[in-house]
Order: sequence, then C-alpha cells, then structure tokens
Amino acid sequence: MNKKWMIGTLALSLGLLSAGGGAIAASTPTANTIAKTVGASIPGKEGPATINNLTEKSIIPLLVHAQAIFSYASQGGGDYKREIFQYKGDEYRYLSSDIGTEQKLLNYIKKAFTHNAAVYYARSQFMDHEGRMTQVNRDYGTSLDFGKATARMVSKNALSAVFELTVPYKNQGANKDVIVKLKKVEGYWRIDVSPNALF
Repeated sequence: MNKKWMIGTLALSLGLLSAGGGAIAASTPTANTIAKTVGASIPGKEGPATINNLTEKSIIPLLVHAQAIFSYASQGGGDYKREIFQYKGDEYRYLSSDIGTEQKLLNYIKKAFTHNAAVYYARSQFMDHEGRMTQVNRDYGTSLDFGKATARMVSKNALSAVFELTVPYKNQGANKDVIVKLKKVEGYWRIDVSPNALF
C-alpha cells in the first residue's frame, strides 16, 4: 500500500482531516486507480494541526504536536550557533532566526495553541532584546510522555472543550493528571493553556 495513502487514511480515521474539506482527494480504489493526498499536515511536523473532529483519541496527536512545538521553542529553535549575553545578572540566549522575532514566535506557537495562550507564553517566558527574541539560557523540557496519554472528555460544545488526561512520566511508573482546555479557532482545535503550564 502506498505510504502517502496510509498516512492520509490514518489522519482521516483519527479526525485529523476532514473528508469534506478536500484534504484527501481519492476515488474508489480499483486496480488502475491510485489515491493521492493533497497537502495533509501530520502532527509533529511543521504546519498547523488540522484536527477539526475532537475526540478522546484525536486529542493525543494534537498534544504530541503541541509538545513538539513547545520543545522546539523552549530549546531556542533550530540548529544554530548560540549567541549568549548577560542581562540583569542572568545569562540569555537569542532564538534561532525562524522564531527570532515576537511575530514569528507567536505564529509558530499558534500552530497548536490559541492566540491568548501563545501571547501569554511568549511574553512570560521570552524577552525582546534589541528586536530579537531571547530566553534565559537553561534547559527546558518535560518528563511527561503525551504520546502514551489517555484522555477523558469532561465537556465539549461547538467552540470549546475540556479533557482530563492521564499522562505517564517517561521512564517512570507514575502518572500525572492534566486538565486541557481547548477552543476552536478558524475551524480547528487549539489548546487554550499556555505551553509552559501544560508541559
């Protein structure tokens, strides 16, 4: 089976894509017909999360995608030579150029988070220094494994939802209960909790 077709089918079955939205163009498969994907975004890859049918199963790929966004931003971005400077007794580092301005950082974070969550995160965890975004130079991250989480829907309507998740710690036997609030933004679900509070 064609890998693109398998990815498209998986995305559709998890509610990541809308069949009516034209994200997958396929005719009835026959021996001479090949189904093709058209611009499908996969969680964890660059691009907006495209979950429009939020369920207890489809929230997990959205959270994994959001965790990848958080990790990338909290590590300062992509591979680059770190530029370090001192400010008020703390060591700071500049972010990589792809997320190096406040607007670029916000646009990146909003691929999985609401505008308000992204603004809060950007303004509380980063600093604009001479037109470039910076952060305190330390290791950030999470010991939670959202890929192995289980979810229970607490409430949901057309524009907002609340889920309770049980998330295991990596390499530990313990779990953590996490409440995740979401809002629908331009037809797609976004997390309405600041990344630093969630992860």
